[in-house]
Amino acid sequence: MTDMQTLQNCAEQLNQSEDFQVLNKLIAKTEFNPPTAESTHKVCIIDTETTGLDTDVCEIIELGYQIIEFDSHGNFYKVLSAKNYLNEPDGEITAEVTQVTGLTMDDVKGHKIPWQEVEAEISQVQLCVAHNAGFDRPVVERYSDIFINKIWGCSVAQIDWLKQAHVGSRSQEFLCWKVGQFFYGAHRALDDVQALTQLLSCPISENKVPAFSFLLEAVRQSKSLVKATGAPFDIKDDLRSRGYRWNVGERVWQKVLDDSKLQDELAWLIEHQTPNPNVIKLKATDSFSIRAR
Repeated sequence: MTDMQTLQNCAEQLNQSEDFQVLNKLIAKTEFNPPTAESTHKVCIIDTETTGLDTDVCEIIELGYQIIEFDSHGNFYKVLSAKNYLNEPDGEITAEVTQVTGLTMDDVKGHKIPWQEVEAEISQVQLCVAHNAGFDRPVVERYSDIFINKIWGCSVAQIDWLKQAHVGSRSQEFLCWKVGQFFYGAHRALDDVQALTQLLSCPISENKVPAFSFLLEAVRQSKSLVKATGAPFDIKDDLRSRGYRWNVGERVWQKVLDDSKLQDELAWLIEHQTPNPNVIKLKATDSFSIRAR
Protein backbone atom coordinates (compact mmCIF):
# COMPACT_ATOMS: atom_id res chain seq x y z
CA MET A 1 0.00 0.00 0.00
CA THR A 2 1.38 3.43 -0.99
CA ASP A 3 1.75 6.32 1.42
CA MET A 4 -1.08 8.15 -0.37
CA GLN A 5 -3.42 5.18 -0.07
CA THR A 6 -2.57 4.93 3.61
CA LEU A 7 -3.38 8.60 4.12
CA GLN A 8 -6.64 8.26 2.20
CA ASN A 9 -7.68 5.30 4.32
CA CYS A 10 -6.89 7.29 7.46
CA ALA A 11 -8.90 10.24 6.19
CA GLU A 12 -11.89 8.03 5.43
CA GLN A 13 -11.78 6.51 8.91
CA LEU A 14 -11.58 9.94 10.53
CA ASN A 15 -14.49 11.26 8.45
CA GLN A 16 -16.64 8.34 9.61
CA SER A 17 -16.25 9.59 13.17
CA GLU A 18 -18.35 12.44 14.53
CA ASP A 19 -15.26 13.73 16.31
CA PHE A 20 -13.23 14.64 13.22
CA GLN A 21 -13.58 16.37 9.87
CA VAL A 22 -10.90 16.01 7.22
CA LEU A 23 -10.34 18.69 4.58
CA ASN A 24 -8.73 17.94 1.24
CA LYS A 25 -6.15 20.25 -0.30
CA LEU A 26 -7.55 21.85 -3.44
CA ILE A 27 -6.33 20.37 -6.71
CA ALA A 28 -7.34 22.96 -9.30
CA LYS A 29 -9.56 21.53 -12.02
CA THR A 30 -9.36 22.34 -15.71
CA GLU A 31 -12.57 20.45 -16.55
CA PHE A 32 -15.74 20.27 -14.46
CA ASN A 33 -18.32 18.60 -16.69
CA PRO A 34 -18.09 16.73 -20.00
CA PRO A 35 -18.79 18.76 -23.16
CA THR A 36 -22.43 19.55 -23.82
CA ALA A 37 -24.56 20.28 -26.86
CA GLU A 38 -26.15 23.13 -24.93
CA SER A 39 -25.09 26.66 -25.73
CA THR A 40 -22.25 27.84 -23.49
CA HIS A 41 -20.91 31.23 -22.44
CA LYS A 42 -17.67 32.53 -20.94
CA VAL A 43 -17.10 33.99 -17.50
CA CYS A 44 -13.95 35.55 -16.08
CA ILE A 45 -13.41 34.79 -12.39
CA ILE A 46 -10.92 37.37 -11.17
CA ASP A 47 -9.00 38.47 -8.07
CA THR A 48 -6.49 41.16 -7.20
CA GLU A 49 -3.90 41.58 -4.48
CA THR A 50 -3.23 45.23 -3.75
CA THR A 51 -1.17 47.63 -1.65
CA GLY A 52 -4.19 48.68 0.42
CA LEU A 53 -7.97 48.75 0.82
CA ASP A 54 -8.78 52.18 -0.62
CA THR A 55 -10.02 51.38 -4.14
CA ASP A 56 -9.39 54.95 -5.30
CA VAL A 57 -5.63 54.81 -4.74
CA CYS A 58 -4.40 51.28 -3.97
CA GLU A 59 -2.14 49.61 -6.53
CA ILE A 60 -2.37 46.10 -7.93
CA ILE A 61 0.57 43.90 -7.01
CA GLU A 62 -0.94 40.68 -8.37
CA LEU A 63 -3.73 39.87 -10.82
CA GLY A 64 -5.17 36.40 -11.30
CA TYR A 65 -8.08 35.18 -13.39
CA GLN A 66 -9.63 32.19 -15.12
CA ILE A 67 -11.90 32.17 -18.15
CA ILE A 68 -14.38 29.32 -17.94
CA GLU A 69 -17.16 27.94 -20.12
CA PHE A 70 -20.56 27.73 -18.43
CA ASP A 71 -24.20 27.16 -19.35
CA SER A 72 -27.36 29.03 -18.41
CA HIS A 73 -27.97 26.64 -15.48
CA GLY A 74 -24.67 27.58 -13.85
CA ASN A 75 -22.71 24.46 -14.75
CA PHE A 76 -18.99 24.91 -15.42
CA TYR A 77 -17.32 23.00 -18.24
CA LYS A 78 -13.75 23.78 -19.30
CA VAL A 79 -11.16 26.27 -18.07
CA LEU A 80 -10.10 28.08 -21.24
CA SER A 81 -7.38 30.24 -19.71
CA ALA A 82 -5.72 30.66 -16.30
CA LYS A 83 -3.33 33.55 -15.78
CA ASN A 84 -1.43 35.12 -12.89
CA TYR A 85 0.64 38.30 -13.14
CA LEU A 86 2.77 40.17 -10.63
CA ASN A 87 3.03 43.94 -10.80
CA GLU A 88 5.57 46.32 -9.29
CA PRO A 89 3.74 49.28 -7.73
CA ASP A 90 4.93 52.87 -7.69
CA GLY A 91 4.52 52.91 -3.92
CA GLU A 92 5.61 50.44 -1.26
CA ILE A 93 4.28 47.09 -0.10
CA THR A 94 3.73 47.40 3.64
CA ALA A 95 4.55 44.73 6.18
CA GLU A 96 0.82 44.26 6.75
CA VAL A 97 0.22 43.52 3.06
CA THR A 98 3.16 41.11 3.01
CA GLN A 99 1.73 39.35 6.03
CA VAL A 100 -1.55 38.76 4.18
CA THR A 101 -0.27 38.01 0.67
CA GLY A 102 3.28 36.82 1.27
CA LEU A 103 4.41 39.26 -1.44
CA THR A 104 7.37 41.62 -0.96
CA MET A 105 8.88 44.32 -3.15
CA ASP A 106 11.60 41.85 -4.15
CA ASP A 107 8.92 39.44 -5.42
CA VAL A 108 7.28 41.97 -7.73
CA LYS A 109 10.34 44.03 -8.73
CA GLY A 110 10.54 44.40 -12.51
CA HIS A 111 7.13 42.78 -13.11
CA LYS A 112 4.37 44.52 -15.04
CA ILE A 113 0.92 43.25 -16.00
CA PRO A 114 0.71 42.92 -19.81
CA TRP A 115 -2.59 44.76 -20.09
CA GLN A 116 -2.81 44.37 -23.85
CA GLU A 117 -2.80 40.58 -23.46
CA VAL A 118 -5.27 40.74 -20.57
CA GLU A 119 -7.63 42.95 -22.56
CA ALA A 120 -7.53 40.56 -25.53
CA GLU A 121 -8.71 37.74 -23.28
CA ILE A 122 -11.26 39.74 -21.28
CA SER A 123 -12.82 40.98 -24.52
CA GLN A 124 -14.11 37.42 -25.06
CA VAL A 125 -16.34 37.48 -21.97
CA GLN A 126 -19.46 39.39 -20.98
CA LEU A 127 -19.46 38.49 -17.28
CA CYS A 128 -16.75 38.96 -14.62
CA VAL A 129 -17.07 37.52 -11.11
CA ALA A 130 -15.14 38.27 -7.94
CA HIS A 131 -15.69 37.28 -4.34
CA ASN A 132 -15.83 40.97 -3.41
CA ALA A 133 -16.65 42.70 -6.68
CA GLY A 134 -17.24 46.00 -4.87
CA PHE A 135 -13.49 46.04 -4.24
CA ASP A 136 -11.96 44.35 -7.29
CA ARG A 137 -14.04 46.08 -9.95
CA PRO A 138 -13.21 49.71 -9.07
CA VAL A 139 -9.54 48.76 -8.82
CA VAL A 140 -9.20 47.03 -12.20
CA GLU A 141 -11.29 49.70 -13.93
CA ARG A 142 -8.60 52.23 -12.99
CA TYR A 143 -6.08 50.15 -14.92
CA SER A 144 -8.10 49.17 -17.99
CA ASP A 145 -11.32 50.37 -19.65
CA ILE A 146 -12.00 46.80 -20.83
CA PHE A 147 -13.74 46.09 -17.51
CA ILE A 148 -16.12 49.07 -17.66
CA ASN A 149 -18.66 47.59 -20.08
CA LYS A 150 -18.69 44.13 -18.52
CA ILE A 151 -21.46 42.77 -16.32
CA TRP A 152 -20.09 41.91 -12.88
CA GLY A 153 -21.22 39.40 -10.30
CA CYS A 154 -20.24 39.11 -6.63
CA SER A 155 -20.17 35.80 -4.78
CA VAL A 156 -20.26 37.65 -1.44
CA ALA A 157 -23.29 39.85 -2.10
CA GLN A 158 -25.28 37.82 -4.62
CA ILE A 159 -25.45 34.36 -3.08
CA ASP A 160 -27.44 33.86 0.12
CA TRP A 161 -25.01 31.40 1.66
CA LEU A 162 -26.95 31.24 4.92
CA LYS A 163 -30.24 30.34 3.23
CA GLN A 164 -28.89 28.07 0.52
CA ALA A 165 -25.93 26.42 2.30
CA HIS A 166 -26.60 27.11 6.01
CA VAL A 167 -23.27 28.92 6.38
CA GLY A 168 -23.29 32.20 8.29
CA SER A 169 -19.86 33.52 7.29
CA ARG A 170 -19.16 34.83 3.78
CA SER A 171 -15.38 34.51 4.10
CA GLN A 172 -14.14 32.61 1.05
CA GLU A 173 -11.82 30.39 3.11
CA PHE A 174 -14.62 29.53 5.52
CA LEU A 175 -17.08 28.79 2.69
CA CYS A 176 -14.53 26.54 0.99
CA TRP A 177 -14.23 24.62 4.25
CA LYS A 178 -17.93 24.35 5.07
CA VAL A 179 -19.36 24.02 1.55
CA GLY A 180 -16.51 22.52 -0.45
CA GLN A 181 -14.65 20.68 2.33
CA PHE A 182 -11.26 21.78 1.00
CA PHE A 183 -8.47 24.17 1.90
CA TYR A 184 -6.02 26.10 -0.29
CA GLY A 185 -3.17 28.61 -0.23
CA ALA A 186 -5.23 31.71 0.37
CA HIS A 187 -4.51 35.34 -0.57
CA ARG A 188 -2.54 34.75 -3.74
CA ALA A 189 -4.56 35.86 -6.74
CA LEU A 190 -4.79 32.74 -8.90
CA ASP A 191 -5.04 30.46 -5.85
CA ASP A 192 -8.06 32.47 -4.69
CA VAL A 193 -9.57 32.37 -8.18
CA GLN A 194 -9.19 28.60 -8.50
CA ALA A 195 -10.67 28.12 -5.04
CA LEU A 196 -13.62 30.38 -5.85
CA THR A 197 -14.20 28.50 -9.09
CA GLN A 198 -14.33 25.22 -7.18
CA LEU A 199 -16.64 26.75 -4.55
CA LEU A 200 -19.05 28.07 -7.19
CA SER A 201 -19.21 24.65 -8.82
CA CYS A 202 -20.34 23.01 -5.55
CA PRO A 203 -23.98 21.90 -5.34
CA ILE A 204 -25.96 23.75 -2.66
CA SER A 205 -29.59 24.16 -1.52
CA GLU A 206 -32.21 21.43 -1.31
CA ASN A 207 -32.11 21.13 -5.09
CA LYS A 208 -28.33 20.52 -5.15
CA VAL A 209 -27.62 22.97 -7.95
CA PRO A 210 -24.28 24.77 -8.49
CA ALA A 211 -23.75 27.81 -6.28
CA PHE A 212 -22.96 29.72 -9.48
CA SER A 213 -26.60 29.30 -10.59
CA PHE A 214 -27.76 31.52 -7.71
CA LEU A 215 -25.24 34.18 -8.67
CA LEU A 216 -26.47 34.09 -12.28
CA GLU A 217 -30.04 34.49 -11.09
CA ALA A 218 -29.06 37.60 -9.13
CA VAL A 219 -27.02 39.03 -12.01
CA ARG A 220 -30.03 38.78 -14.33
CA GLN A 221 -32.14 41.01 -12.05
CA SER A 222 -32.44 44.69 -13.00
CA LYS A 223 -31.30 46.98 -10.19
CA SER A 224 -31.72 50.47 -8.80
CA LEU A 225 -29.73 52.70 -6.48
CA VAL A 226 -32.01 54.06 -3.75
CA LYS A 227 -30.94 57.20 -1.89
CA ALA A 228 -32.95 57.80 1.27
CA THR A 229 -33.01 61.57 0.74
CA GLY A 230 -34.49 63.41 3.70
CA ALA A 231 -34.45 60.40 6.01
CA PRO A 232 -34.79 61.45 9.67
CA PHE A 233 -31.71 60.99 11.82
CA ASP A 234 -33.41 58.60 14.24
CA ILE A 235 -33.84 55.83 11.62
CA LYS A 236 -30.13 55.65 10.76
CA ASP A 237 -29.69 52.38 12.64
CA ASP A 238 -32.68 50.87 10.83
CA LEU A 239 -31.25 51.98 7.50
CA ARG A 240 -27.88 50.45 8.34
CA SER A 241 -29.51 47.16 9.35
CA ARG A 242 -31.37 47.10 6.00
CA GLY A 243 -28.10 47.33 4.09
CA TYR A 244 -27.84 51.07 3.48
CA ARG A 245 -24.44 52.71 3.67
CA TRP A 246 -23.56 56.34 4.33
CA ASN A 247 -22.50 58.37 1.26
CA VAL A 248 -20.16 60.90 2.87
CA GLY A 249 -19.96 63.19 -0.16
CA GLU A 250 -23.73 63.54 -0.60
CA ARG A 251 -24.57 62.99 3.07
CA VAL A 252 -27.27 60.45 2.33
CA TRP A 253 -27.97 56.79 3.15
CA GLN A 254 -28.14 54.61 0.04
CA LYS A 255 -28.17 51.03 -1.21
CA VAL A 256 -28.49 49.02 -4.41
CA LEU A 257 -31.32 46.52 -4.65
CA ASP A 258 -33.15 44.37 -7.19
CA ASP A 259 -36.09 46.12 -8.87
CA SER A 260 -38.31 43.23 -7.75
CA LYS A 261 -37.84 44.53 -4.18
CA LEU A 262 -38.08 48.24 -5.03
CA GLN A 263 -41.76 48.87 -4.29
CA ASP A 264 -41.56 47.19 -0.89
CA GLU A 265 -38.48 49.28 -0.06
CA LEU A 266 -40.15 52.52 -1.11
CA ALA A 267 -43.19 51.62 1.00
CA TRP A 268 -40.92 51.03 4.01
CA LEU A 269 -39.22 54.40 3.51
CA ILE A 270 -42.57 56.19 3.32
CA GLU A 271 -43.67 54.48 6.55
CA HIS A 272 -40.47 55.78 8.16
CA GLN A 273 -40.91 59.45 7.24
CA THR A 274 -38.84 59.34 4.04
CA PRO A 275 -41.45 60.10 1.33
CA ASN A 276 -39.14 61.40 -1.40
CA PRO A 277 -36.23 58.99 -1.93
CA ASN A 278 -34.11 59.37 -5.03
CA VAL A 279 -34.23 56.23 -7.23
CA ILE A 280 -31.60 55.81 -9.94
CA LYS A 281 -32.02 52.94 -12.42
CA LEU A 282 -28.72 51.15 -12.98
CA LYS A 283 -27.42 49.65 -16.18
CA ALA A 284 -26.46 45.99 -16.07
CA THR A 285 -22.84 47.05 -16.46
CA ASP A 286 -22.91 49.41 -13.44
CA SER A 287 -23.22 46.94 -10.56
CA PHE A 288 -20.32 47.14 -8.05
CA SER A 289 -18.70 50.01 -9.97
CA ILE A 290 -18.11 53.59 -8.84
CA ARG A 291 -21.14 54.46 -11.01
CA ALA A 292 -23.34 52.61 -8.50
CA ARG A 293 -22.03 54.55 -5.50
